[in-house]
Amino acid sequence: MKKVLVMNGLAGEFKRRIADAAGPAYQVVFAEDNWDRNTYLDALKDAAVILGEPEPKDLMHCEKLEFLQTTWAGVDHYIATGLFYENRILCNGSGGYGIAIAEYMVGTILALCHYLPVYQKMQKEGGWDRHRYHKTLEGSTVLILGAGDIGTEFAKRLAPFRCRRVGMRRTGNVCPEEFDEMITPDQLDSRLPQADVVACCLPNTPLTQGLFPTERLLMMKKDAIFVNVGRGTLVSCEDLAEVMESGHLWGAVIDVTVPEPLPGDHPLRRLDNVILTPHVSGYCVDPNSPTKRRLSEIMVSNFEKYVQGKPLANMVDCNTGYRKR
Repeated sequence: MKKVLVMNGLAGEFKRRIADAAGPAYQVVFAEDNWDRNTYLDALKDAAVILGEPEPKDLMHCEKLEFLQTTWAGVDHYIATGLFYENRILCNGSGGYGIAIAEYMVGTILALCHYLPVYQKMQKEGGWDRHRYHKTLEGSTVLILGAGDIGTEFAKRLAPFRCRRVGMRRTGNVCPEEFDEMITPDQLDSRLPQADVVACCLPNTPLTQGLFPTERLLMMKKDAIFVNVGRGTLVSCEDLAEVMESGHLWGAVIDVTVPEPLPGDHPLRRLDNVILTPHVSGYCVDPNSPTKRRLSEIMVSNFEKYVQGKPLANMVDCNTGYRKR
């Protein structure tokens, strides 16, 4: 009998669906908070299916693993192990975080447009002065790099602001209704100087690592806003800080960095026009939250499909780092 290891806390209805889908062919084991490491490693060793997020370094103990369904959208840490080969299946949680991260992006961009971090600091220090002119999203061009779940949900939420939404994806031959235009990566350099906001929603892949060197940051408008909610490997925080300290860019929103966390004395921490958060843009996973329920549904429905031999959602191509289409 094959074993299924469930590592995520789930509501009762989702646990029941896993048990029903498993039937007599699978034994379902729910991880407990009080497990010691040996118990945990033994469970990994015996599991043919894992629903959740084992430490990537512990995958070497997964001798019988056939299928890993994670709720993480970014799975580059798993791919980097080199342990997903031949018939081992890796599926991510794409589709679960888009709404939460899109709300974060809209909120932080508006905060920078209206200097809210500056005014909050002024509030604490007893100041009372207008800080330059403000700007609005209305009439702006927003370049969204990555038109998957996160980028598309972000584009949806920009519609009321009457801005132009330009998406970028590897194959730009289809433009979803949420966007006004779709481009491909080879057009990036020609479009950067036109963008008022550049929002990066890209995974960590060989094609996205170092995508924004100093030269590309300087291609952007002097008063543009740079946002990164994808992966920290996209841009060097040292390069970004140097560019911003020179007076280039209106501001930046950074939720992902290399390393995480940034050193306490990093220059990005000192800039009033930077909103720096500790990889929390999608951290809306209270057990009763819509985000948590979406992630649970993705996980459980994919397990049901796996047992039934149906095509799976969110299968990851470990050669490219993107979902298989």
